[in-house]
Formats: sequence, structure tokens, C-alpha cells
Amino acid sequence: MTTFGIAGLQLEASGGDNTNNMLAEIDKVMGRFSWLEMIVLPELNACGADQALAEPLPGPTEARFCDAARKHGIWLIPGSLFELDGDRVYNTAPVISPDGDVIARYRKQFPWKPYESGVTSGDEFVVFDVPGVARFGLSNCYDMWFPEMIRTLSWMGAEIILHPSLTSTVDRDAEIAMVRAHGAQNQVYFFDVNLAGPLGVGQSCIAGPGGEVVYQAGKSREIMPLRLDLGYLRDVRRNGWQGLGQPLKSFRDSTLTFPQYENGRESQAWRDLGELRVPKRPDRG
Repeated sequence: MTTFGIAGLQLEASGGDNTNNMLAEIDKVMGRFSWLEMIVLPELNACGADQALAEPLPGPTEARFCDAARKHGIWLIPGSLFELDGDRVYNTAPVISPDGDVIARYRKQFPWKPYESGVTSGDEFVVFDVPGVARFGLSNCYDMWFPEMIRTLSWMGAEIILHPSLTSTVDRDAEIAMVRAHGAQNQVYFFDVNLAGPLGVGQSCIAGPGGEVVYQAGKSREIMPLRLDLGYLRDVRRNGWQGLGQPLKSFRDSTLTFPQYENGRESQAWRDLGELRVPKRPDRG
């Protein structure tokens, strides 16, 4: 049996630099739960939604998280940072090894348009291996509204999807349903960590490979230390959850093609949707 100690830190954050609080929380968690091997924090936890705090990567904020990972000997995904690359800003999640090295950076592929304006879309999927444990994949907040994203990561071998998030809106309940659906459809652990107030609404959710809720947080600060069972996940993939569906194998063995991809995403129905823009207030005059 292979188990893995991982914690999600659903922290409270405001606008501006929250790095000191994040580092203090990491120290406290590791002081209490020394068996943890990985910590995951929410999207934009370090800088809120302030693009003025964007830094080139590698940069000074990322370096402080590297020091924390090295200090505690843990894998660390410190949520995401605004990355400045020339005249472009990306929403980027670093993956930091227990040696304090950045082994990957994932640039969010679906910024929350039209609201997350000024952020450039990334174009690369990111998976990485924790030796002797599992392959992990990265997704970021609005990415999970696109099922192709998570299916691609599972196709690349990911068994655990790490999903930093910053949701502050009334559609959080729909996202919790998606967390469970992604777990079941892709037979993965889906590890969603949302920011708490005042910027986010919390309610982080960790789902298992049958779509079951492993843990769901409330709306305020919560620390979520868990031991994920990879032997159980692999049995689900091999035999189905409770001996039932084996969707990855069925998808692998299917000969279907999907016209929305073959036709460059074009259809009359989709053209009729109109422009991607912020809704306008109706004219009541």
C-alpha cells in the first residue's frame, strides 16, 4: 500500500502581499504534522488579485517559498503568482521540490475571461512525478470548467490533480460538483484548495477516484492534512469504483472522433453565442 501525506491550506487573505502569513502557516503546519510530504496553497494567495505585484520568475517571492520547501523537506505548491514575462502577465503555479528547486511552472490556460483581463493564457500541460508515489498534474481555478483539461492530465498519467483556486462568487457550488465529477470521470484524486475570506469563499473540496468527497472545508481558514491511498486509486482504475464503471479504459478503447475538435471548434451554434465580454446592464429608459 502506498500512501502520501498532503495538506491543503485554505488560508484567509486580502489584497497585497500575503507571503509572510503563508510562510508562517507552513511553519506551523509542519511543526504539528511532521509526516506531511506536500503542501498546496490557493491560487494567488501570495499577491491577491493585484497584477502590480507580478514578478519575473524566478524571482524573490518564489525564492522564499523555495527556502521554505528546503527547510521542511517537502514538496510545495504555493498556489500561484502573477508572473511578469516581458510585457505579458501569466497566472503561474510553481512546483517546488524538497530540495528547494523549482521543477516546473504551470501557466493557467484558461484565465477567467472576461473578468481576469490582462492575463495571458498559458499553452502547456504540466505533470510531474514524486518518485515512488505517483504522477501529479496541475490545474488552476477556471481551468476545471473545461473537462478536456483534466482528461488530458489523466491521459498523461496523472493520478492526483492539484488545483489551487480563488473563487469568490455564487458559482462555488457548481465547482464543488465539478471537483467530484472530475474525480469520478478521470479516476483521480482531485485536490482543490480555495482561498478563504475576504478574497475567496473557501469550501475547498478533495474528491476521490469514485467521485466521493474525501473532505470538504467550510468557508473560513482551515488546514486539511490527509493521507491519500494510491493503492485504492489503482484498484479503482483496474476494477472500477465498487466494481462498477471503468471510464478511462472505455475512453481508451473507443474509436469515436469528436467533431468539435476536428472542425476547429467552429459550429453555427457556437458562432451564434456572440462575443466574449462582460454582460451589459439593460437599458431601462
